[in-house]
Amino acid sequence: MNTPQDTPGALPVQEALALPLSDVLPGVSRAGALSPKRPAVETAGLADVFPYYAGFSFEWACHQIARHEAERLRGATVLDPWNGSGTTTLAAQSLGFNAIGLDLNPVANVIAKLRAQDYSQVEQIKRPHLSTDVFVEEDPLAAWLSETTVRRIRQWFKAGEDIGGPTQGLLTVSLFRAIREATKQFEGSNPTWVKRAKNSAETVLVSDEELDAIIERHIRFVSSRVEAQSSPRLVHIITADSREMPVASDSVDIVVTSPPYLTRIDYAVAYSRELALLGVNISSDRALRAGLMGTTLIRRQVEPTVEFGKVGSNLLSLIQKHDSKASSGYYLKQAQQYLADLTAGLNEITRVARDLATVHLVVQDSFYKDVHVPLADICIDEVTRRGWVLRNKPERFPVRRTLTSLNKSARMYKKGDVVESVLTFSRE
Repeated sequence: MNTPQDTPGALPVQEALALPLSDVLPGVSRAGALSPKRPAVETAGLADVFPYYAGFSFEWACHQIARHEAERLRGATVLDPWNGSGTTTLAAQSLGFNAIGLDLNPVANVIAKLRAQDYSQVEQIKRPHLSTDVFVEEDPLAAWLSETTVRRIRQWFKAGEDIGGPTQGLLTVSLFRAIREATKQFEGSNPTWVKRAKNSAETVLVSDEELDAIIERHIRFVSSRVEAQSSPRLVHIITADSREMPVASDSVDIVVTSPPYLTRIDYAVAYSRELALLGVNISSDRALRAGLMGTTLIRRQVEPTVEFGKVGSNLLSLIQKHDSKASSGYYLKQAQQYLADLTAGLNEITRVARDLATVHLVVQDSFYKDVHVPLADICIDEVTRRGWVLRNKPERFPVRRTLTSLNKSARMYKKGDVVESVLTFSRE
């Protein structure tokens, strides 16, 4: 297995969960099904260190993984191929499992590492000298911030690079938080779409003194959240594509994941400011944005011919026949691209899973105009076509608020209720 970005360390169960162990340990009954939905305010598992979009709560991930006590005793491995900010990998670590988390978005992996690393040896972070030499010409952060503000942020970022190790990750996430605070005016009603300054006059200017105070405040907060001692356990956080996983065949026992939904959330745009801090300009370099699953960009290269199951094929047919503008063009291509990415990921999950492996999926239905997108049924169809058996009656939880409700033009189409489903599969 290729693990170029391994991160050792794990949090003790009692401290990491921040909730009664009886809620997650095997053999403990719970009244009713546990919803995967994150609470409005979640602190368990360091979920509050950075607001990365997550498909399920830390408590739910622990609850699912804790069912596999026998696997834990034989050193089982848990995989999340769409790991995001690392909820699955941290839950697996905390319960004594080995863990692998993949995500193509480097911002997600910075946060996942922050939640997984050992901070017992973290170094003190000092203000960088104002004369520190940094390069800011054509810096992607200039899409929101003035040149002098970008320069000071780069001096802090360089200080983190010079220190390295867990301290660098802690400082980087603190800078993520500080940049979000300074550029909040570019956020609209849709939290996944971030505007950019139209010209230099619209960029934000923050004095060095004020910016230093903001950054140091976020450093104190993040430090206070990660200061718990870690116990030895191995987790691999890897920047990689779910369609081509750098994971050995027949090596994974448990998969706990939530693939991006067909809701047209563009994760590269949502995290464009954080990507800019990492040196990625999504305006001039479209590769990352185009590569992420669920992207609103249509890739230039020709996708290989993929045969979808009955449910997915029917959805594509309904989109193609819809009378709204671009349904048979752009929107059809976007749905085809999404389903191709989803099925490629399912192919890889099937390849890396052992014979007795279990897969737990959280998926959410949605709507294209007034066309129901039955993602749970699509996943059941596609996963069972690959030799898996659905082991549970799908647990369905109503979704009260969706991004569609924020889109005025989308409100004109009549829609039904949206549900989130928990699906469990196993190999025969």
